[in-house]
Parts: sequence; structure tokens; C-alpha cells
Amino acid sequence: MRHVARVQRIVLMEGLLGALPGAEAFLSKGAPWWFGFHMVPGLAERVLAGNESSYLDHFLAIGTVGQRGIEPTVRDAIVAAYSEPDALRCSLEYYRAMPDNAARIAAALAAARVTQPTLAISGGVVGDALAGQLGPICDDLSTAAIPDTAHIIPQEQPQRLAETIARFARDGSL
Repeated sequence: MRHVARVQRIVLMEGLLGALPGAEAFLSKGAPWWFGFHMVPGLAERVLAGNESSYLDHFLAIGTVGQRGIEPTVRDAIVAAYSEPDALRCSLEYYRAMPDNAARIAAALAAARVTQPTLAISGGVVGDALAGQLGPICDDLSTAAIPDTAHIIPQEQPQRLAETIARFARDGSL
């Protein structure tokens, strides 16, 4: 939002945007347990050391329709990458930055609205929660649901995802 002239379109996918209203139904039972676990500095790194593959396999399964997981070669590359201590720590920083990011988002929105064409892409986990958050703050919001996906849309439906983004990138609508 600080660089409106440099950003022509925005695409967000299968996630939440800070603590903005609109995701209450998704969060009705609280945030997923791993948010808290991942937020504690150093804890997950210590607990997961040597067990990265089992932990990642859990998320790669629950993040896909029917818990089918992802292609073995991709899974192996992810496990290898996250088995490096700094890589695991860096991936967890996303969760540790959530409170600060929520405050930054709120501050930015207090000063301006999102004026660029914005696309909220949903799979089968977060669903319309992201669009619910974006609707009140965006001047031009489009939504797209990618069928036969759970949370890991790029792995489950890469072609449909690419086509959706390409259409939106061409003209800002679907």
C-alpha cells in the first residue's frame, strides 16, 4: 500500500490477512493449534529437530484433498529444505511476525484503502474467509475458488491456478 504506483494487481491465496474482520466463521473455534506452537521462539525448532519429515508429512497430507499428499519428489525437496535449521527457523518466522504484521496492516488501512484490482483465491480450507476480510477494504475485489483443492493449491491444481492468475493479470478481472 506504500507503493501503489508500482503494484498493478494483487493476488492473495488461501490465507488470512492479519486480524481483519471477515474471517470470524473460519476462526470460530480459534486459530489452528500450530499457530501458537510455531509462534514460541525456538520451541518448534528444538522439538522438531530430527523429526522434520514426519511433521511436514502431516501438513502436506492435511493440506490436500483426501489427505493424498503431494508428489514424492516435491515432498522430498521440501523435507530436505526444511531439515536445515535456519530454513525451519525462517519458515516459522512467518507465524512469529503475525502480531506485528496485523498491526502494520491495520495501520496501513487506517490511512488508505486497497485501490488496485485484487484477487482472493480460495481452496477448500480457508474458503471465503480471505474474501470476507478483503471485501470491506478493497475497491475492486474478484474471487476465485479452485475446485478439488484443500490448502496447497499450487500442488493440487497448478494448471487451474496458473490459468486463473493469468486471466486476472491480463485485465484485472475474471
